[in-house]
Amino acid sequence: MQQYITSLFSLNQDDARIIITISNPYGKDAIQVPGKDDTYNHCKKIIIHHDSSLLGLMLIDIITNDKSYTHSITISNNEDRMYILSALSLLPFKQWHLQTPAKDLYIKRSPLTSRGQTILHRFTKPSKTHWSSSAEDLMPISPGHDARLLHAIGIADSQYAIIPAMRDKYVQINHFIRIFEQYATELVEPIQIIDCGCGQAYLSIALLWYLRNVKKIDAVLIGIEQNGELIASCNATVDSLDMQEHASFSNIEIAHWNDILSEKGSIALIALHACDTATDDALALAISRNVDIILAAPCCHHYVQKQMDNARIPAEESFLLRDGIMKERLGDMLTDSMRRDILISEGYTADLIEFTALEHTAKNVMIRAKKVRNMPHKHKEDARKRWMQARDRWHVEPKLAKMISIK
Repeated sequence: MQQYITSLFSLNQDDARIIITISNPYGKDAIQVPGKDDTYNHCKKIIIHHDSSLLGLMLIDIITNDKSYTHSITISNNEDRMYILSALSLLPFKQWHLQTPAKDLYIKRSPLTSRGQTILHRFTKPSKTHWSSSAEDLMPISPGHDARLLHAIGIADSQYAIIPAMRDKYVQINHFIRIFEQYATELVEPIQIIDCGCGQAYLSIALLWYLRNVKKIDAVLIGIEQNGELIASCNATVDSLDMQEHASFSNIEIAHWNDILSEKGSIALIALHACDTATDDALALAISRNVDIILAAPCCHHYVQKQMDNARIPAEESFLLRDGIMKERLGDMLTDSMRRDILISEGYTADLIEFTALEHTAKNVMIRAKKVRNMPHKHKEDARKRWMQARDRWHVEPKLAKMISIK
């Protein structure tokens, strides 16, 4: 089996890109993968990615019947790579599928017995048609190139493996960076990022790292957070990443923040899971400062939900409030739809998108807005009428309406 694997790299010894899927176990014993002391019960599949240069990390996903785990192994040269692959070949699985840019290898083998082992194999044309270049990784932020960042923000352990409990946060960070890149194409340097209710600033620090270290874009981060302990944590994180000159954090409520911003470049305001009316505070700040783009993922909508009353809504729609969960979701939709139209009435294009898939977080809606210079008055007025009609029909309104003095 080893000779077949070795032959995959004979065309280009410098090309380390490979994806290996190992499946169909022929035993029930717990397995142990190279570089990890833990054992895994009921393992049904292992997927190995090595999609960077030889000097990088090999990522190993272990998939069991009820959980998934990820860890990484440092690869310094071709000998390291072949040693790991040889150790993996000893695991009790029947099927292997190895994919490289040059060709694929399928291996099927029988369990090892006293009579030996039968191994069937075949090479085919490559099944994966698109590969990132050897300098790129599978995600904008990955252990292969950004291990220092991921460890600093608590996503990876000291061995630079993604911590299983933080995998959803890892996915969320990368998805957010993709959204930012797609939406921020017209921003000019320097970019000022305002993170409202930043908490420990996982996403905004990762975004700052990505812009400065990966994209080589001049960017600074301004975090606003009323919890002093979280501010201390943020400062410690940026210090450990040597980014203290490019990030500052204010221990204050969003509504009271009034620092002076640079008149040069562009401003992006983000508010990720700012609780209840803290999202309204962030949006009001964005409007008052004429920021260029807004990316806000609201969290909880108690302010509007408390205003909802069967006696005050249209009789034909009162059935929507009979169940608590439906009242909650309806309150969410009304709040964010009104926020969207208020932003449009203030000269922004705005829409609601999925931030992160539901399997990663239940709060998966994002308000996305971009400032439009000289937006037609009719467009703004139509949006104002929409949200006010909804207010009058449902007898509710978000705090944002009061904050910007809409009558």
